[in-house]
Amino acid sequence: MSLTDLDDKVLAAAIAAAGTVIGALIQLRAAWRREVADRARGAPVTKKSRRGPFLAVGILLVAAAGGGFAAAHYLQRQSERETAAMQAELKAQLAQISATAERLAQVTQRDRDVAAPVADSRAGTIVTVSATVGPCRPPASPSSDTTPSCGEADAVPVTLCASLPAAAFVTDTALYASPAESHQPMDDSRVEVGQDVGHARFLERPSERAEPDQTKLVCVPFANWDAEHAYRARLAVKHVPGRRADEYSNASLLPSSDSQ
Repeated sequence: MSLTDLDDKVLAAAIAAAGTVIGALIQLRAAWRREVADRARGAPVTKKSRRGPFLAVGILLVAAAGGGFAAAHYLQRQSERETAAMQAELKAQLAQISATAERLAQVTQRDRDVAAPVADSRAGTIVTVSATVGPCRPPASPSSDTTPSCGEADAVPVTLCASLPAAAFVTDTALYASPAESHQPMDDSRVEVGQDVGHARFLERPSERAEPDQTKLVCVPFANWDAEHAYRARLAVKHVPGRRADEYSNASLLPSSDSQ
């Protein structure tokens, strides 16, 4: 063990003991000088006077060493007891923190388990239907010098329909359109009803239509009046199991085609 590993109290006791020993050595040296001075003056030196300083200093050294050792040992034991108490308190606090964290994790997991079915039921299912609509057939041109072309009135609408359970409730619809030769992903080609995409567009909002087999269709018409290019069209319908409409704050109610 090095000096830096000792407790401050133990180190102080050791320094005090060392100071006592050094003081005893200084006294011994002073006594030795006095004896030398007495001999130089011719004063008689007896054995008793000669042994006196040595005996006193020896006792002082032994007492200082024993006291320093005892004090250092006592302080060391006291420091160990304080360290053990601090370690026990720290372990107790760590155990308490661990137990609290475990209870919190259990409560959080329980809350997630309770909220998961609700979140899943409201997340909804997305049904998509896509179609590629070819170029229109332009009417016959009276002049052969004129390039045949179509007008919007010449386009024949193509209806995209997604089939859903009859009890399903539609919460959102999304429309996508782009030229067939476009390399842009369809997910980045979202459009609105009536928005022209070149020479094509969705003509009306999606509407629902009941079917006799416990299903219903969500349909939207799409028209292409481009005589040279085909267009891709996609309808995405998000729905949830049938419940009351007021339970879905983001619901997108669709008009029924039967009422039009």
